[in-house]
Amino acid sequence: MPCRESCSGFVVRILVLFLIGYLCLFAGIADALTILAPDASKILVNSRRSFVHMVIRSSGKVNAGRIVVEKETGQGRINPLGSWQGNNGYYFLHYILPLKSGMNIFMVEPGKRRIRIRYRPLATLLNYNSSASSAYHFHRQKVVPVVCSGCHSQGFPGEQNILERERIKCKDFSPVCYSCHRRLADAGRWRHSPSFNLYCLGCHEGNKGRGDIVVIQGRVDDTCLRCHVNGRKWKKMGHIHGPVGVGDCTVCHDPHGARYKYQLWADGKAALCVACHADKKRLISGTPLGFHVHGIVKGGGCTICHSPHATENIFQLLEPINKLCVGCHVTMKGIIVGHPVGGHPVKGPRDPRRPGRRFGCTSCHNPHGSNYAYLLIGDLLGGHVCSKCHH
Repeated sequence: MPCRESCSGFVVRILVLFLIGYLCLFAGIADALTILAPDASKILVNSRRSFVHMVIRSSGKVNAGRIVVEKETGQGRINPLGSWQGNNGYYFLHYILPLKSGMNIFMVEPGKRRIRIRYRPLATLLNYNSSASSAYHFHRQKVVPVVCSGCHSQGFPGEQNILERERIKCKDFSPVCYSCHRRLADAGRWRHSPSFNLYCLGCHEGNKGRGDIVVIQGRVDDTCLRCHVNGRKWKKMGHIHGPVGVGDCTVCHDPHGARYKYQLWADGKAALCVACHADKKRLISGTPLGFHVHGIVKGGGCTICHSPHATENIFQLLEPINKLCVGCHVTMKGIIVGHPVGGHPVKGPRDPRRPGRRFGCTSCHNPHGSNYAYLLIGDLLGGHVCSKCHH
């Protein structure tokens, strides 16, 4: 009996010692884990892109292999893009954390560390304040923090040397940015030259003495028009598209690169336009039966008639209304009277139906779409078109 008690006591002591050792090891792993980014005190991420970079430093390869990052909602583990050993012996793991509008909570094990990130999608930079105390900005202090400088230097990433030869180098050439922001530099089929050639500091250089990086805010066109000088004339024109008027080119254009021509973030024929002009959305999709859509809307798109920047014509039309219409409807070219019946004018200084507007094609026809044949503003039968003016 005494032997049994001594044996069981021995087993208990061994288990206790094992548990203590495991807890010490676990604590050691947790202590060896440092989250370098994002900054836990900056919980607000304002961005067009629905993700944020996370960088974790671990004291060793074994410890790095035990790190687990996942969403608190239990949507599965987030795998790192890779693990790299720095010159100081530490291992660095790089993650891309997917974000949804609102609060996002991620768990990092070991240590049950919660990372809380509030994501606010940006549609415009006009109201963005990168200096706000709660806003997260990785390059707030330095282009490359000291802890990262062992691997991220001005040397072009080794595996990308072949791409280096494609770049045109100048004083703003900054390959250090590429090692993290490759997605931006190589984004999409249509690439913005400064981004592709890694002239990042041409737009993002902050205080030269401090060596930080700025995120452009406020009037973006102050930066864009330094190169796109032809755009300066738009500000002097009579009818200016809203984004141009407020000076935010990035409402339509991605300054790094995109899938669509001119670095547009959506199809410039129509899909981009209806993101703001939502009342026209049904013209390009889900058109109800019996509704007549102007062929040019689904054909050439909005910019066949409208300038996306500015013109001297109402609604940013490329030409005065009647001149624009007969560009396609050539059989009407030169006609002043006689449509739709003899003696009826086609244009005039005053529209009886629309005070302050000139009389023209759009007095009777809706240029986008209509429930009636020939895109008329009323039913042709019963004189419902004529009665709009002739009471």
